[in-house]
Amino acid sequence: MGDNGKILAEKEFVLIQEIARKPDHTQRSLSQSAGMSLGTTNLLIRRLARKGLIKVTHLDWKRTQYLLTPEGMMEKTQKAYHYTLYTLRLFRQIRENMATALRGEYEEGRRRFVLVAQDELLELLRDTIQALGFGDASFAFFKTFAEVPPDAELVLTATLEPTQPAEGQRIVSLVDFHNTDFRLS
Repeated sequence: MGDNGKILAEKEFVLIQEIARKPDHTQRSLSQSAGMSLGTTNLLIRRLARKGLIKVTHLDWKRTQYLLTPEGMMEKTQKAYHYTLYTLRLFRQIRENMATALRGEYEEGRRRFVLVAQDELLELLRDTIQALGFGDASFAFFKTFAEVPPDAELVLTATLEPTQPAEGQRIVSLVDFHNTDFRLS
């Protein structure tokens, strides 16, 4: 499946989740809560109905109800399962890459580390560092590149934020969000 098909499948899953969460959504409220345009929402609702994943019932001229069919519930469950596996692989990848990068830099004598990561990934990095036990090293954690001191020579990243290294700065990405088999060597 191409990237466009993958994106549509992800958006379908978002709609399925929203319909399961609140069947009395209007099409407008569905589009808002799913973060999609009204046109995209309409297209995907018709597609999901054609696939037999949702049932569209017109309660009256103004109100419509969207219900998951048994097939829709199964699809939601399968997609949630696969998303969970993806997330676990991603976390494992980040942890392994973090340990590899830190050990390599530490063995070469580096003792000052700057890390940029978002939310849960930041906590994962902190846990990984603690497990490595580099007591004589210092670590600075940031959520965005704008916060990174300009004199940081090495910046380890686990974020979707685009990177632009400063003069004399080296950026090492610890994760490839599109390839869960990505490994640092």
